[in-house]
Order: sequence, then structure tokens, then C-alpha cells
Amino acid sequence: MQINTDLLKNKQRIYIGGNHGVNKIYGLVQHVLEVIGKPADYYSVGEDFTPSDAPIVLIKGGDELTDGKALFHQLDIHILLIHRIDEDVPAPYQSFEEYIAQFELLADNLPKAGTFLFFEGDNVATLMGKKEREDIKNIEYSELKTEQLEDGYQVINGSEKIHVKSTSKRFPKHAAAAKALLNRIGVSDAQFFEALKSFS
Repeated sequence: MQINTDLLKNKQRIYIGGNHGVNKIYGLVQHVLEVIGKPADYYSVGEDFTPSDAPIVLIKGGDELTDGKALFHQLDIHILLIHRIDEDVPAPYQSFEEYIAQFELLADNLPKAGTFLFFEGDNVATLMGKKEREDIKNIEYSELKTEQLEDGYQVINGSEKIHVKSTSKRFPKHAAAAKALLNRIGVSDAQFFEALKSFS
């Protein structure tokens, strides 16, 4: 399969990858961007895509291979976020090492002034993120400060507590990933936390 990269050109391309948390982080980022009215396109690897004139495209990672190489290499990513990779090796891959190698290659091929965001709590992502790459900004993030409630969480933002209805035990980590990514594309903490109030 080939991706029609002409549909993605002239856009800042943001890729959320790994094999855990991708859908949740993608959904959180999309929610915030829509709430604050920041134009963006949304694309899932392997699916059809109709672009708008939005300057950025948020890409939800996939595990497809083409001629033994991950499909995501065709995308020319500017910002890469890897939250968590563990040994649940997707079907197209023969080994965990082969799977990781594709992400390492993706990170190594980020363009000058590219960004690699990674979660401090994941050993594989951290190992990749700590690697020195010329002219690439590595950003490590940690989970948000929260208090767990029966129906979700209180997200603590200074003296403010924001009630978020979420049944996911990993919500504080996924929200931290979304916040780190959004900060990188000009979304302020204030905008993020305000938009979080309407997320469920």
C-alpha cells in the first residue's frame, strides 16, 4: 500500500505511535483542538483521507507493513509521540526487535527541528527518546497530577481541580501525552485544562 503523500504536503505532520494508548491520546488531542477551534486534519494510517486547508494533520498510528517496511515511513513526520511500546507484537511483525527497529528508524529520520515526545514511564520509549539526534528536540513527559474518584479523576492544575469522567486507569498518562503534544503546537496549558472540562 502506498500513501498519497501529496494530500499531506504543506501540513505539519504529527504522528502518535506505539502499541498502547494511541487511540486514547489521539482522541484527547482531537477533543482539545476542536474545543479551542484550532484547525487540524485527522488521519488514521491505512484509511482514506480527504484534506482541508488546515495547517496541521494529526495522524493515528498503524502497524501496516509495505515490502517489509512500516507504512509510517512514507509520512515524513515532523512531530513524533511514542507513549508506550510493549511486547504485544502486532501481526505483521516477526519479533519485538523488528517492531522496535521500525520506530527507531522513524525517530532517526525526523527532519531538522523535528520533535520526539516520549513518556518517562515506558522503558522502550525512554530508551529511544534519550538517544542524541542532531537538531531534534527530545521532550520527556510524566503523568498529570490527579486524584482518583469513583467516576473518574480530579485533575490538579495549581489550585484548580478539574473533574474528568474517565474509566481508564491510564487517563493521567494519556492526558499528559496530549498536553505535551498540544503545547508543542501552540496550545497553552490554560486552553488545555479548560477543554479538559468537557472531555469524557
